[in-house]
Amino acid sequence: MGGYRKSKGLVLELTSLLDVIMIMLFWVMTNSSASAADAQDSADKKVREAQAQIAAAEERIDEQARQYDEQIEQIKAQAMQQEERINEDAAKNQQAINDFSEGLLITLNVKNANGTDTLTVSRGDDQLSSYSIGDGLYDQLDLAFASLGVNDDMTALAAVIYDGDQVLYKDISAVRTAVSSIAQEHRNIYFTYINTSK
Repeated sequence: MGGYRKSKGLVLELTSLLDVIMIMLFWVMTNSSASAADAQDSADKKVREAQAQIAAAEERIDEQARQYDEQIEQIKAQAMQQEERINEDAAKNQQAINDFSEGLLITLNVKNANGTDTLTVSRGDDQLSSYSIGDGLYDQLDLAFASLGVNDDMTALAAVIYDGDQVLYKDISAVRTAVSSIAQEHRNIYFTYINTSK
């Protein structure tokens, strides 16, 4: 009978121990499940963050590519405009050379007659007008060039011809000042000075 009691007590102790083990096992499994869920959530969050960073990087790359494309198009447009301007300038210069070769050079002839210096504007064989050299010479020359049809869209060659031994220095200086103002106003008119004195 005594052995039976010991055996029964041992069964009770094993049952209690099994309960504790089961509880601990359940607790470990619960914690493991929670940790796994947390790890999964953390991994999902990192994946979402990485995807967002990739999307942002792709967007930046696309924006940079778009900006580069726009810059390339602008450079192409500027190059085409510059080429057109070069062609237009070449055509104007060629026209000026053709006019010169056909005797259509614009001449500003300064001469002394009876002690007075005068300026005569001609183009080819056509004498346009003569002016006494003094105040208002620039305005008179500006009107003369306007009557020739000279504007910013054309290129013209002009020569100031004078005899340095006959005309007064102050009059040549006045002509140079007026011509300089005309040249600044019409940058496509190219002037040269020819002194015929020996």
